[in-house]
Amino acid sequence: MMKSLAITVWGMMAFPGCKPGEIMDENVLVKSLPLTEKQRLNLEKMVDTFLPETDTLGAVQLNIHRFLDKLIANCYPEEEQKLFVNGLDLLEGIAQDTFLKSFDSLGISDRENILLGLDNEDADEGKSFFDFSKEQVILAFTSSEYFLTNYTNYEMIPGGYDGCVDVPEVPFKV
Repeated sequence: MMKSLAITVWGMMAFPGCKPGEIMDENVLVKSLPLTEKQRLNLEKMVDTFLPETDTLGAVQLNIHRFLDKLIANCYPEEEQKLFVNGLDLLEGIAQDTFLKSFDSLGISDRENILLGLDNEDADEGKSFFDFSKEQVILAFTSSEYFLTNYTNYEMIPGGYDGCVDVPEVPFKV
């Protein structure tokens, strides 16, 4: 009896955040960036420009744009989030100024030219947005199940299972 009580008290002290009621807490929900529909489309087209579909799946097919939305909203400070959203607006502004069209309605070669222009830009805002976006797209792609299972030596359980003890038919009694 005392042994059970001691284990229970120890468990309550060691794992205070593991209460079943906290699992459904609304604060645990995943946030999204506060993007307009145009910004969402521009994000989708931007990741498609970085990783278009070829003989492999592209960024849009792997939902990398949705992953980036959640990643940046939940893992980066608010200042970085604002810089990213401003970068999406910058893409739209450059597309409107250069082609008199929205970034999401441009062909892939025009989108590539805009992104390469940001990469070669001397101004910090465009260059840093390009570098950050490219880095995050690569991170998302190389972390995807598709990439890990098809292009790496991925194992769900590294080292596999090598059981060295026979499991008895009758379970052990404690």
